[in-house]
Amino acid sequence: MSMQQPETPVGPVPEVYSDTFQVTVTPFGVNMTFGLREPHPPQNRPQQSTEKVLLRMSLEHAKIMAMVLRRQILGHERRMGAPIKLPGEVYTQLGVPEEDWPPFSP
Repeated sequence: MSMQQPETPVGPVPEVYSDTFQVTVTPFGVNMTFGLREPHPPQNRPQQSTEKVLLRMSLEHAKIMAMVLRRQILGHERRMGAPIKLPGEVYTQLGVPEEDWPPFSP
């Protein structure tokens, strides 16, 4: 009896832009949903977003991916000679202390 091989995608890899995300960590993995906010929301309601991609991976994969992404972004800041600025409101809304990102050092 032969094992069935997983399907191989046919055609180009999909390309998706995202300006919103949600992350859920479980005992067995990480789920990340990436979405896109509507461009011109009415004034009388909060801005809506549409989910575009659900990405699931192991905790180990997520951890090493976060480490590599951090290294890549810090390297970009060093090469450009300037930090990537984020508004203080972003830190507040996400509950992330600005100190979680090391200060820029060229």
